[in-house]
Amino acid sequence: MESLIRKYDRPVPRYTSFPTAVQFTESPTWSEHRSLITELNRSEPASIYIHVPFCHSLCHYCGCHTKIVSRYEPVKEYISSLLEEISIFRSTLCDRIPASRIHFGGGSPNFTEIEDLRKILEALRETFSFSHETEIDMECDPRLLTEEKINALSKLDINRISLGVQDFDKNVQEAINRVQPYELVEKCVYQLRERGISHVNFDLMTGLPLQTLETLERTLDLTLSLCPDRIAIFSYAHVPWMKKHQLLLEKYPRPDLLTRFEMAERASSYLQNNDYIAIGFDHFALKNDSLAIAQETGKLHRNFQGYTDDGAKTLIGFGLSAISQYENAYTQNTTDPTAYRQALKERRLPSARSCHLKEEDKIRRSLIERIMCDFRVNLSDFPQIPVPCENLSPLLSDGLASFDDSRKVLLVTERGRPFVRLVAACFDPYLEQVENRHARAI
Repeated sequence: MESLIRKYDRPVPRYTSFPTAVQFTESPTWSEHRSLITELNRSEPASIYIHVPFCHSLCHYCGCHTKIVSRYEPVKEYISSLLEEISIFRSTLCDRIPASRIHFGGGSPNFTEIEDLRKILEALRETFSFSHETEIDMECDPRLLTEEKINALSKLDINRISLGVQDFDKNVQEAINRVQPYELVEKCVYQLRERGISHVNFDLMTGLPLQTLETLERTLDLTLSLCPDRIAIFSYAHVPWMKKHQLLLEKYPRPDLLTRFEMAERASSYLQNNDYIAIGFDHFALKNDSLAIAQETGKLHRNFQGYTDDGAKTLIGFGLSAISQYENAYTQNTTDPTAYRQALKERRLPSARSCHLKEEDKIRRSLIERIMCDFRVNLSDFPQIPVPCENLSPLLSDGLASFDDSRKVLLVTERGRPFVRLVAACFDPYLEQVENRHARAI
């Protein structure tokens, strides 16, 4: 296995979209963006993403678009702009469309004061129609979850909370500048469930500085003691040329390539031996969780938030850097706060990049999603796409992928599951092996 790990350790997309964000190059006109909105099918539900790019302290591993603030005033000003953006979208849409899911991401969305969260949800209810099936979930920093805030979040009908845990080891936490003792997280989980927010997810990381196989196992033990519904395990991407603050981590030893691979494999085995179902290549869920049910019934999907049971074909993103997915295009908001405010002042949405999809792109998007979600794809369902025999050949030879007897179904083998992104990449005609644009496959 060591030779395979070294052979395939190269940059490759995570395929939360296709084409990937690297291909978002065009600057859309307001007329083009407006057309995408007015052409939406009013009877089909949309998923909504709200980006809150603020944190109260800098985690040194962070690769997100976020800003560290010591006072709340910049957040309040941003929320005001965010509400204006939702208003512009509403006036462009005219008619409300169903909302399947509302996801608050960041940054640390729970840094936002409750009254401002209430204003955002009220604005969304004026723009989209909610039902008892509409889920509202939020990424949260446990250090900002007081009992008072948890109680208030429950009254806002938040259904699911994802806690950024990363690692429970004190030395690792100090190295990455995110100290949050197990007892703090335990208290949060207890209070969330006590207030009726029963769906709790954990985000963990492997490959962090000072992290070892032993400390990882201890983190997994503590995680299981709290029984989260879902667990996502992400591999730390060290990209100091893009995120300068990651240079602060270079004074600490970090797990090497083979250890990182073993960490991911050991975590997967450990969780599956303790009643969790593996979802895709980096998520896990209890068998009665809707994500596990979606996988079992062939309804698992993948979008910018990762693996999901949300089948909405449209995703509308609000806020700095937020991405929207339409049937025929993607758009991404500017990351520049000044440009963001100026666009809103001119009563237009602040999109700065876009990618218009050809018919072949949409077919490949569906094909790649099935590989990433099901670890298999019936190629006869996609007759327009030629089988990339040359690209697949080494993966087939190395036993990471195979064909069934009919040669119509491409399978990712059990051995090949950690390499599934490489199988998907075989069908990506845009892929360029650019060192600093994608996370490495291992």
